[in-house]
Amino acid sequence: MSAVIENSPRTLSESGEFRFSCGRELACFNKCCRDVNIYLTPIDIALMRRALGISSGELLKTHVIPLFPKAIGHPVMLLKMRKSDKSCPFTTDNGCRIYNARPWSCRSFPLEPADGEGFSIVKRDFCLGFDGEHVQKVSDWRDGQDMKLHEAVNNIWSSVTQHPAVDRVNLLDGPGRDVFFIGSYNPDEFRSMIFNSGFLNHFSVDEETLRRVREDDIELIGFGVKWMRTVLFGENMLARR
Repeated sequence: MSAVIENSPRTLSESGEFRFSCGRELACFNKCCRDVNIYLTPIDIALMRRALGISSGELLKTHVIPLFPKAIGHPVMLLKMRKSDKSCPFTTDNGCRIYNARPWSCRSFPLEPADGEGFSIVKRDFCLGFDGEHVQKVSDWRDGQDMKLHEAVNNIWSSVTQHPAVDRVNLLDGPGRDVFFIGSYNPDEFRSMIFNSGFLNHFSVDEETLRRVREDDIELIGFGVKWMRTVLFGENMLARR
């Protein structure tokens, strides 16, 4: 006997099921990419700049609006929309031109983490994706969107943004802001700083770690978290010389 799926507001577990599909055949195709706030995490920026073939500095300059909200306590990066129709700059008639490198918030729709555990269904008035008959498990949808890698990296980064001492450090101005900005959002500049400045005169880093940081953006993000926690909060995540 098949399950009856209702798209009513509720919390779903990984094994829960919901009715949703998305594709060019829907009249609402691409509407979810317009007039929306898309905030970028470190892994978003790392993947997007690779897909676009530009540096992280160029991505930040051209496609990002930096915001410094006191309520959050650290800089956040907002994707800059087209002025003409408030659509994502990477949207085409055929969909997203950086689909494999799309941000976390684009991957997660129509699910979002619920308070506590599980996931809530997010509905938009224009979205026709809930009207079809395609039923899928939350776990299958998340696997198809490659959510686990993004969330694993974001959880590592949250050890900075949700650090117990974060309220005692000014991340919105001065040196604290600069450390947080480069360690979080500018991987090319951070990598250059590691290998082309006096960074290694101040920190002792083994050769294997340096190799991974040089070659792998995910490793670089994790290393950046250790550096930020060392410099901003006085932890011994990196050995000083």
